[in-house]
Amino acid sequence: MSDAIRDYLVPNGADLAGVLADLHRHQPLAEGPWLSREQRFFDSFDWRLYRAGATLALCLDTEGARLLWQDLDGEGPPLAQGLGPPWQGAPGLAADLPAGPVAERLAPALGVRRLLPTITILGREQTLYVAGDGGRPLVRLLVVVGEFREPTRGRSGPLAARLRLEGLPGHAAEADALAAVLHKDLALQRARTSPFTEALAAAGRRPGDYSTKLDFRLDPEARADESAKAILRDLLATIEANIEGAKTHLDPEFLHDLRVATRRTRSALGQIRGVFPPERVAHGKARFAWLQQATGEARDLDVYRLALGDYLAALPPALRPHLAPLEDHLIARHREAQRRLTEALESAEFHTLIDDWRAFLAAPATTHDAPVNAARPIKAEADASLWRLYRRVRDEGRAIGPDSPPADLHELRKSAKKLRYLMEFFRRLYPKDEIAPLIKLTKALLDNLGLFQDLAVQGRFLREAARRMAADGEADTDTLLAMGALIGSLLQRGQGAREAFGETFARFDTAGHRATFRRLFKPAG
Repeated sequence: MSDAIRDYLVPNGADLAGVLADLHRHQPLAEGPWLSREQRFFDSFDWRLYRAGATLALCLDTEGARLLWQDLDGEGPPLAQGLGPPWQGAPGLAADLPAGPVAERLAPALGVRRLLPTITILGREQTLYVAGDGGRPLVRLLVVVGEFREPTRGRSGPLAARLRLEGLPGHAAEADALAAVLHKDLALQRARTSPFTEALAAAGRRPGDYSTKLDFRLDPEARADESAKAILRDLLATIEANIEGAKTHLDPEFLHDLRVATRRTRSALGQIRGVFPPERVAHGKARFAWLQQATGEARDLDVYRLALGDYLAALPPALRPHLAPLEDHLIARHREAQRRLTEALESAEFHTLIDDWRAFLAAPATTHDAPVNAARPIKAEADASLWRLYRRVRDEGRAIGPDSPPADLHELRKSAKKLRYLMEFFRRLYPKDEIAPLIKLTKALLDNLGLFQDLAVQGRFLREAARRMAADGEADTDTLLAMGALIGSLLQRGQGAREAFGETFARFDTAGHRATFRRLFKPAG
């Protein structure tokens, strides 16, 4: 009925030669030679391709080196892109790959993340055919045997043999007949997972095991201090998971994720109040503020380098070539900032921060002379914190008018970000269909405020860069004029974001939304 790919598993321990001999007795098949194939699978650190429902493999066999993009279900033929001999190295960033259909599919899913090896499958394959008149193939059956090798932990082992049935166009009936032989006569079962998924499971890896999405399953009646520690332990795990990638700058998202987890840690310490000793809160906030400061310059320069494409697009074509010195300037400054970042992340100060924080979070809850809210149910603490923050955002937003200084919008942005973080921490304590729209609403407000703030910061940075480049002889008149035009474009876009604030906040502050915030968060009494 279908020409989709169907995989049948030969049970572990079964005699493959015996299975194939039995198959030939039921259905004579023409045989091709045994060939070797190596498939090196890649994904980003945060499993972007897997989450998009696809796999990417560098395939090395008699056809040469090529990239294979395939849906996770493996029921359709892969999208292939040849790389041409000899292929050296491994895929890295999407921008590093030669143009082609796989690179085109990959780029929007991968973004700025680097491809990292996940699993390698070394296999041997033999193609069997149901032949028609003149020996013309009607159905293909691929016999696949192999083993996996996991690159990070060094694990390896055999994989179950597979018989992969591929119906050819116009011959669905013959394919279904062979499928019946495999299932009914040979008692083989359809594979429930792809070889990629099977290999990861055999290696002890779980795809999607890293994510920055906050999803804490909290007991509403649990102690507030224990629940807060659970949240903070998860954030610490995110920080630690990104240290090496940030130090080596594998891609910009390692540092970004590390900094977001740091900001969320500071927000949790500052907004889940009265659950930890004040001296511990003050010390933690100070140390994580140091970490935020130590990582800030490198992240800012990451952002500016990533924005270069937008900078060029904002200028008339005649001015674009004159921004090349700016790119060189950003690269040189980023190199120095990255060196200082690495020093900070390798310092005794940083290691002491992480070790002390891990020990605090692992320690049992204090029952003697505990802070006032430590034993309070986390739902009651969440209600109070969220209601307080919501009212702050509401009041600060209402106080902003057309003539308010940028500092007022910046303060509102900080308050709204704290509100968003706490709603994300505690989302499981509230009905999904009510809390999710409020998170989305707050994010829309933050997007507007963030755009205004980011464009202003970029404009100030470019003015400072222009002065420095001029003083150091790095920029001629044409470059300075191009940078001036770019600064003007950023200021114009920033003014547009500023003018859009009133309408954006009005959507946040509707009567319906106020009623939902009140119903969900306002403490009783």
